[in-house]
Amino acid sequence: MEFGREVRRRRTALGLTLEQLAERAKLTPNYVGSVEAGQRDPSLSTVLAIAAGLKVSAAELLGTHDELSAPALEGARLLDAVAPDVQEAMLQLLRAVSRRKR
Repeated sequence: MEFGREVRRRRTALGLTLEQLAERAKLTPNYVGSVEAGQRDPSLSTVLAIAAGLKVSAAELLGTHDELSAPALEGARLLDAVAPDVQEAMLQLLRAVSRRKR
C-alpha cells in the first residue's frame, strides 16, 4: 500500500493523469490505478517501469530515501547531472540561503 500511495503522490505532484503515467510506463491505466490503490503487488519489472515513467529511481518509490523530500531528491538528481564547478557554486548558494533563513 505504501508503494501505491507514493506512486500516486508523485504522479499527482507531477501533474500526470493515470493515462499519462501508464503510457510512460508502458502499462494500462487500470493496472497503474490498481497499483496505486494497493490492490496489486507489482513485479520488479513493473516497479522499474513505473519509476522510469515518473523519472525517479525505484528506491525512491520503495521508501529508501524517506528522510529527504521529493524536491530535495529532485534537486540532488539535477545537481548530480552538472559539471563539478557548477555543483560547487550551487552548493555555496544553497549554504548561503540556508544560513540566511535561520
